[in-house]
Amino acid sequence: MIFNQFAFLFIFLPVVLTLFFLPGLRSWRAQTLIAASLVFYGLSGIEHALVLCADVVWVYFIVTRPAFQSSRPLLFAAILPPVLALGYYKYLGFLLDSVLDLSDPGMREQFSLFIDILLPAGISFFTFQVVSFAIDRYRGEVTDMPSFSHFAAYISLFPQLVAGPILRYRDVAVALRHLGHYRMSGHHGARAVGYICLGLAVKVLIADTLGYHLADYRNAPGNLSQEAALYTIFAYSFQIYFDFYGYSMIAIGLGALFGFSYPHNFKRPYDALNPRDFWRRWHITLSYWIRDYLYIPLGGNRAYARNIFIVMALCGLWHGAGWSFVVWGLYHAGLVAGYHYGNSFWDRLPAILQRSLTFTLVSLGWLLFLYDFNGLEQFLLSLGGLAETVQTSPTFEMWIGVLFAVLVAFGVRLEPLAENNQTVKWKIVVLNVLFSVLFVTVLLFLDRSETFIYFRF
Repeated sequence: MIFNQFAFLFIFLPVVLTLFFLPGLRSWRAQTLIAASLVFYGLSGIEHALVLCADVVWVYFIVTRPAFQSSRPLLFAAILPPVLALGYYKYLGFLLDSVLDLSDPGMREQFSLFIDILLPAGISFFTFQVVSFAIDRYRGEVTDMPSFSHFAAYISLFPQLVAGPILRYRDVAVALRHLGHYRMSGHHGARAVGYICLGLAVKVLIADTLGYHLADYRNAPGNLSQEAALYTIFAYSFQIYFDFYGYSMIAIGLGALFGFSYPHNFKRPYDALNPRDFWRRWHITLSYWIRDYLYIPLGGNRAYARNIFIVMALCGLWHGAGWSFVVWGLYHAGLVAGYHYGNSFWDRLPAILQRSLTFTLVSLGWLLFLYDFNGLEQFLLSLGGLAETVQTSPTFEMWIGVLFAVLVAFGVRLEPLAENNQTVKWKIVVLNVLFSVLFVTVLLFLDRSETFIYFRF
């Protein structure tokens, strides 16, 4: 189940909200959310829900041992099984493909049990959360051990279960403790609706429209005109941004319905002045996770270049099991390190040039998400005008779609609209009309909406 489905919006969510706010179930709200999350997740595969449950039970069992905070072996015991599960489901096929000739049908059939594994949606996200909790508990940063139901709710909350934001326990600890006393105010409801409507709008009306037009170009990278190749670069850059940004806004809105205040995952990343600034604005909770649990433990700035390349290679591998993702991570490591050592020159450039260069370099990097190495080679030939046969160039309407994405990405601040803090009556009416129109428009296009890109991570 995904957020941009009629079944979620008109069946699942209303039922969960009704059960959550039933007076007789007030003391069972954490359990209600856990059950709802398992149903939400289990619809993608019962075995996937079992993986999630196993991670939750195992980590909680280990971190509640009396000697846990003084025992490094117990810390490793807590985090090793979830990490191994992530490795099995996400990376075993990639590793086998890297060392064996799986193009041979006989060899592929022999190892089919290990390479034809259906990846549980969002396994990278909830694995990072159980790992961070165990480490924070070991470090003494989680002083008040939550009950099992609160811990299970923290890990499994369906609004952010499959694509983030990556939560720390402190992000939801207070809300979980007061869950039984939460009453939705008018402001809470208006804020939640604002984020959900705007998130659905940028996902369905911008990201999915761009993806719809990109479908043919994605499948034939060697048959593009130069104009089509340029269109692909920028259209995909905005598609992946608005797809993930839209999901994050919906997650914030859904969390607000149940009393949670999720951290923002994006701060206008395409406004970044340099590659380092980009990573302060893009997928912020992932950047903080990498900083706190990988970069600093490796030594941080004491071995800057080495550590940047290590953590960014791992960041790329986290995004996908393939060498193109590793290269994407190394590419960004090169950009960040290049800025670190050349900032005295870069920072003297006009701000508009800094932003343009950063946006272009980031957009080129997304091609490693769109194509494998063979496809990327064909695409670069098309970009250089060397395509043997050329498909139809993008239409004027397709470029208008990109222009609209540019205007929203650089010219509109969606969060203040979503916060819905207006006190002037006519402004409240205008916002309510806007959200209503957007929601109805989204429903008209929902049948062609695609799953979220980051679900596969």
